[in-house]
Amino acid sequence: MSSKLNDMPEKHCNEYLRDEAIVLKAIGHIVRLKLLLAIEMKKCIVKGLVDCVEEDQPIVSQQLAVLKKNKIIEGVKKGNTIYYKIIDPTVKQIIILIAEKYNK
Repeated sequence: MSSKLNDMPEKHCNEYLRDEAIVLKAIGHIVRLKLLLAIEMKKCIVKGLVDCVEEDQPIVSQQLAVLKKNKIIEGVKKGNTIYYKIIDPTVKQIIILIAEKYNK
């Protein structure tokens, strides 16, 4: 562990790690991971995400709701269409690394 983590009071360290564990748990589901990859690789609307991850629309909507609840993504409305983007910078970095590994 880095000295920074060792210097942090245990209470603050545990709070920080608990928050990170919640985010990691949220992205640790295969459908949510596929959704995040699809969102990062191209700006997708829900219909596009359904086709891209090959899951039924209710499943996609349910998993998007989990990602939104955990403040990992947000929807940007343009007209009648909602586009999603990753707003958590750590998750964005993780997804970029996975995408790079996947594209090799």
